[in-house]
Amino acid sequence: MPLNPSDYRSPWWLPGGHLQTLVPRYMRRLALTGAPVEIELNDDDVLYGELYRGASPEAPLLILSHGLEGSARSGYMLGATRAALAEGWSVLTWNLRSCGERLNRTPKIYHSGCSDDLDQVIGWAERAGFQRIRLAGFSLGGNVTLKWLGEQGERALSRGVEAAVAASVPLDLHACVRTLERPANWVYHKHFVRSMKKRLLVKAAQFPEHFDLRRLKSVRTLWEVDEHYTAPLNGFRDAADYYARCSGRFFLSGIQIPTLLVTARNDPFFNETCFPVDEARQHPHFTFEAPADGGHVGFWQGSGGWWLERRLIRHLAGASL
Repeated sequence: MPLNPSDYRSPWWLPGGHLQTLVPRYMRRLALTGAPVEIELNDDDVLYGELYRGASPEAPLLILSHGLEGSARSGYMLGATRAALAEGWSVLTWNLRSCGERLNRTPKIYHSGCSDDLDQVIGWAERAGFQRIRLAGFSLGGNVTLKWLGEQGERALSRGVEAAVAASVPLDLHACVRTLERPANWVYHKHFVRSMKKRLLVKAAQFPEHFDLRRLKSVRTLWEVDEHYTAPLNGFRDAADYYARCSGRFFLSGIQIPTLLVTARNDPFFNETCFPVDEARQHPHFTFEAPADGGHVGFWQGSGGWWLERRLIRHLAGASL
């Protein structure tokens, strides 16, 4: 059953989804350093991450997946890492393809449905001896996490995955892209398009034969980025095919482990198609929690700290008993 209302309360002096999205992004300053990890992929590519060791070799491992244009060192990733380490858990943060400071080896870039990459990250953890695994994903990384869980079904349990949390997830990719293109969201949309174009320029310097820079100069929207670059580079026919095959909402029914999705009702990135109330009511393993406030991957409480981190830990610890 969905949990709504939530116990999250935003500070009275931080009203609205926009401020609750933007202010936390610039308020969090953390410095954590884990052991560097290289995860070899079956297509000769490589992923880079950081491993933080917990209190004992038997401690559960939390695998964290970041969002659009983020990295293993994004503030929300380090915040969740710190909270998990305080519980004695180990943590693996990983950079999706083309993210972070080191480039991957192939022309491929990350996308919202790269659950095959998450699968290989989990495979790395299994080979490294971690027998108890927990997952958490933020925004795009949450979509990847939910997609993987739905694809795996009961097999997730046999691989040691005990529980999962996803936060601020674009469950309907097409609807989210169109919502971000609204005038009220021009700050976010401009930031994402500019950042993704810079990333593509770096990849074009690495693999010039795979990128048409003349077309890139004319790109102005996220849909155009996906239509002309994300989709063809990852084997999709076009943006519509990519959105239809990768939107997390289509994979919720297959989830077979305790999974929590937290999305604020005032998240400026989303519309109602990203609020799966009906699916949660009918699902024995999937819980949807929709606080009235919180913004997009925000959920800051001012002097009360970071609510999302506490909620993540509470679900993962309780569901894994």
